[in-house]
Amino acid sequence: MFEIDKIPTELFFLLDERGIPMDEIKLAAFCDRDLDHNPAETYLIATKTDLVILTGVFARDPEGKTSRRKWVETDQRVYALSEISGFRIEELLSSARFTAKNAEGEPILLAVLTNFCRTSMILFRKYLDKLKRDGDFELDPDDDPKSNRCPKCGHRYPNKNRKICPRCMDKGKLFRRITKFFFKYKLELILSVISLIAMTGLTIWAADLSSGYFISEVLTEGGKFYGAVFSILVLLISVKVVKMLASIVNNYMTSVIAAKVSFDLKKTIFGAIERLSLSFFTSRQTGGLMTKINRDANTIYSFFCNTLPHFLVNVAQVVVLVVVLIMLNARLAILCLLMIPISLIIMRISHGTNRKLHAKRYSTQRAMTSFLSDELSGMRVVKAFSKENLEIERFEERSNRLGDADVRRATFNTFIVPISGFLLYSLGTLMARGVGGWFVIMGDFNYADLMTFIAYIGMIYSPLQFFSEMSEMTADCSNALQRLFEIMDSEPEITESPNPIHVDTFEGNVRFDDVSFSYIKNRRVIDHVSFDVPAGQTLGIVGHTGAGKSTLANLLIRLYDPEQGKISIDGVNIKKLAFKDLYRNIAIVSQETYLFMGTRLENIRYARPDASYEEVIAAAKAAGAHDFIIKLPDAYDTKIGFGYKDLS
Repeated sequence: MFEIDKIPTELFFLLDERGIPMDEIKLAAFCDRDLDHNPAETYLIATKTDLVILTGVFARDPEGKTSRRKWVETDQRVYALSEISGFRIEELLSSARFTAKNAEGEPILLAVLTNFCRTSMILFRKYLDKLKRDGDFELDPDDDPKSNRCPKCGHRYPNKNRKICPRCMDKGKLFRRITKFFFKYKLELILSVISLIAMTGLTIWAADLSSGYFISEVLTEGGKFYGAVFSILVLLISVKVVKMLASIVNNYMTSVIAAKVSFDLKKTIFGAIERLSLSFFTSRQTGGLMTKINRDANTIYSFFCNTLPHFLVNVAQVVVLVVVLIMLNARLAILCLLMIPISLIIMRISHGTNRKLHAKRYSTQRAMTSFLSDELSGMRVVKAFSKENLEIERFEERSNRLGDADVRRATFNTFIVPISGFLLYSLGTLMARGVGGWFVIMGDFNYADLMTFIAYIGMIYSPLQFFSEMSEMTADCSNALQRLFEIMDSEPEITESPNPIHVDTFEGNVRFDDVSFSYIKNRRVIDHVSFDVPAGQTLGIVGHTGAGKSTLANLLIRLYDPEQGKISIDGVNIKKLAFKDLYRNIAIVSQETYLFMGTRLENIRYARPDASYEEVIAAAKAAGAHDFIIKLPDAYDTKIGFGYKDLS
């Protein structure tokens, strides 16, 4: 059985009860809509003779008699494969329909799906055709779902070329990989950590000077510094001044690291994106990539430069203070510290939920950024068709989704953080005051040590309160790291030959030999195309929208590689040609125009930055642009593109 999507075990039991044993099933897939386009679970099961389609939802047994989920069916259809044919996937705006024709040639709607299930259904249609034609099929190695799914959880890899499952991956590896960006600035990191340690030590000392030590040694008769209030105050002020200087050093070092690491991260992400093939960009929106470059880099920087150093110092502070508290009064320390494990358990539970909420918030933010990028770029079209109100409604819809995601995240943390804080600070401090006060009354503890104990217990709970809030920061950083390495680990589909052939000038003999190509696997746009264009001749290709005219040009300059066949120039396979020579000898006039921000001169020189001024003018004259360019205020030095004047 070729199980394209994971089919619930309960469904196989149900089919067996209906006379379809598991060993007779040849093909199975999943769709996420019913025939009315409503969310539902639709399973398509094919045997040698029949196509069975079940629609419904799985639910727990309301009576609680069994732990097995119950299948609540809303529709069941059975078609004999001998009576249906012409299986097709008809694409809609954000969904698709799986259709066929009956024996009379009338269309039949078999299933409805979103784009999430499209790849699976393309495979299902491919093998259903083979099953109907031959009664059986052999699975192509490239179509084996096991190679594209996590062996642990069974979910599909987001990137087929990067066999890493976001659900099962070791999150610790993400943080270990990113440290190379920070180790480049060891001196700044060392100074930052030293200043943080100094701040922590001085904070603990200042707390002791202003509480227990002040009471026992300065205000109590017989103390070492009895009556020396002014001297202790001067010492306390000096400690706070040194602490302030350490804080200034820390802030300066952090700012230096911030600028450098943020630059390195953005440069790395942008460099990784630039080296990827065009197919990477066709499946992603511009706004989403902009979010990765800007927001994710800042999130990672903020965690490692602000959150992590404070975390390490706070850990050291907690360890030192726990030891001091036990030395002051072991029984009272144990009672007050009992709240810590409970709070840590809550933080552990909340981290997973926080991570999911942050991932959801990020996806809605990316959708919003992509929408704004598309909307502002296409404002001329919006105005031309007077669709302002429609675009406002679309914006409100996406804005509401982002707002809902923010509300869910904020609501969760609004409850978790105060609960953790209450357990840590309020109950712990009350216990220290209540039980500690009782120990003072009973003579087991002196008042000065109790004041020191209360000051220190508050200093322990503050870092632990920070740890509870760190769950949210860690979740955000973990998601950003995952997205960063997804880009960095992506491999370009189009690569240059290890030993490329260098050609200075092409004669221009172009040959397509049995070329096939598809943007989506198993759905060909170019199917076994062959033709020759001798040097010096012109070939015009006409066809309807989507027929593959632009695709032929894209294949010629290796923006994509054909799945089958060969393309050659002057008898040399273009896969063996050096990229530099191929791009230098072929000029493309795209149907989509784009102007980079800069001068007219810089835009014309884009393909050849070393072109002389005379060559630029010659090119402009050949394109019929020279006459209107020289009429501009700065002629060829006039700014154009984003933020400046544009061309029609």
